[in-house]
Amino acid sequence: MVAEWNISMKIRKYFAADMRQALNMAREQQGEDIVILSNRKVLGGVELVVAEDYDESLYASEEKVVPAGVAVSDAQHQHGVAESETKEQIAANPPAHHELDWTREPALAQVREEINSLRDLLEQQMSSLAWGEVGRQHPIWAGLLRKFGKLGIHPALARELAQQIPEQYSLEQGWRTVLALLSYRIPVSRASVLTNNTSLAFIGASGSGKTTTIAKLATQYVLEHGAGSVVLATLDSYRVGGREQLRSYARILGIPMRTINNDTELGDLLDQFQNRKLVLIDTAGLSPADERHKEQISLLLGVQDRVSSCLVLPAIAQSPALQQTIDVYRPLASAMCILSKLDEASSLGAVLSIAIQEKLKIIYQCNGQQVPEDLHKGDAADLIARAISMMKRYSNSTEEELLEQHFGKHAVYNPIGERYEH
Repeated sequence: MVAEWNISMKIRKYFAADMRQALNMAREQQGEDIVILSNRKVLGGVELVVAEDYDESLYASEEKVVPAGVAVSDAQHQHGVAESETKEQIAANPPAHHELDWTREPALAQVREEINSLRDLLEQQMSSLAWGEVGRQHPIWAGLLRKFGKLGIHPALARELAQQIPEQYSLEQGWRTVLALLSYRIPVSRASVLTNNTSLAFIGASGSGKTTTIAKLATQYVLEHGAGSVVLATLDSYRVGGREQLRSYARILGIPMRTINNDTELGDLLDQFQNRKLVLIDTAGLSPADERHKEQISLLLGVQDRVSSCLVLPAIAQSPALQQTIDVYRPLASAMCILSKLDEASSLGAVLSIAIQEKLKIIYQCNGQQVPEDLHKGDAADLIARAISMMKRYSNSTEEELLEQHFGKHAVYNPIGERYEH
């Protein structure tokens, strides 16, 4: 069954038992160059509305089907009158742009979903083939990638390191060598930040351990230089618990603590305590969408020449969360980080990969809640040893499918071995 109500634009409504029949009817009568305006289930089948020579503004103004029994000439007359009135209305009130209704139709959404599923399936099969090819052509590299996969190292970094190992090496020899290469790549700083006239703001996601890390640093410095050399401050005026925790540490250590609400107060703090050797500033871990986060970033940017920023990265976080934190605070151009919660992590691959990728110097690493005992300077060899210990403790032997997804997908677009093939 067919109903038509716009002669100039050839908009028609088709009724059929199912969508396939309705589409076939539409193509037979209006050709392949049709636009689906809408479709819906009705009693006895489906209703499909399509257009040829589609004009969105006219369709938006005409939504009624010509009633049964009205002659075509009458319909044309009614359309002419309606079109004239519509043009006058459009001239008086230009319509705003509206998204085409057909783009939100369930049938199209289902098609998109099926295409995405097919793409995922194809990508998975290609990853499996690519991973199998790596194992056949470069067995030593495939063995090293397996181990890197268990460490949680990013595929691009793992591939880069593995390909530096000569293929005549044994797996054990290659593994020892590649771990040494990884250790050299981990950026650590031997220089202490606890020096004279240092002002340091600690930035990072909520729950990353910023406040506890500040307490450890402050305690360690007070034990070495005395309470008269340190002052604590916080920009976190939103969380009462975090502010009170820092205030408690300051009270125990016998050092001043200030809450900063604006740039004027921050400037006054830096001026007032410029004779102090160390100023440690806590910040709030806020959502990037929060206006208060933008205010906090702006505040720190205003004193960037006087205050350095240090990222606190929790080892328990996964790569996407770590990358998001770095991107959020990128305007502050922090070049150093502290790795926290090493004792709670089951893998260090993600946080080590991100530190290498972003060239963030690891100045300290925290492996517990004890103040200040669980604070240590960045040590690449220790971090590698911890990562291997975690790999042995938490990884399992049935991970081939995960390795296919981890490295196979990367190998599809970056075939391994290209650097060494002549």
